Amino acid sequence: MPALNASRRAGILEYLQRRFGVPPTTFADVALVEGVDGEVWVSTPAAASATGARRPPGLRAIRPSPQGPKPTSAFLVSLGHLIVSSRVEFDAGALRALLLGRRLSAPSDDGYVALSFEGRILGCGPVSDGVVRCLIPTGRRQELLDVLPPPGDPESREM
Repeated sequence: MPALNASRRAGILEYLQRRFGVPPTTFADVALVEGVDGEVWVSTPAAASATGARRPPGLRAIRPSPQGPKPTSAFLVSLGHLIVSSRVEFDAGALRALLLGRRLSAPSDDGYVALSFEGRILGCGPVSDGVVRCLIPTGRRQELLDVLPPPGDPESREM
């Protein structure tokens, strides 16, 4: 699979810095690889140079969408503490509602944001006109719902 050309790589790194505050130096020692349909994968340089793979090795990081580059939930989770902007924090009740499919108000510019609970990044969501929705995959949503305190329970449980 081909590595991103210098211009595309610079554009992806600029987007991650502008949108999420992630410094480009974070990716100094990794390969950004072009997948099918314009997806971007993060890989090691050695794995990225392997031939014959049907898909790039590593973590699918970004895919194109009509709203612009869409980071995957797994990629945002992997960046964790490096995300310092476009991050929306939720309490347990709001997170439960979001995971169950409700759209909530969000104090963020339009675009993709990192969804956060107790300071931990959980995944991705789009904000449009001050409203966010959840793009965390269904199975992961259920896992998160399973570890959230039940509604009305004053005690929180570790996630």
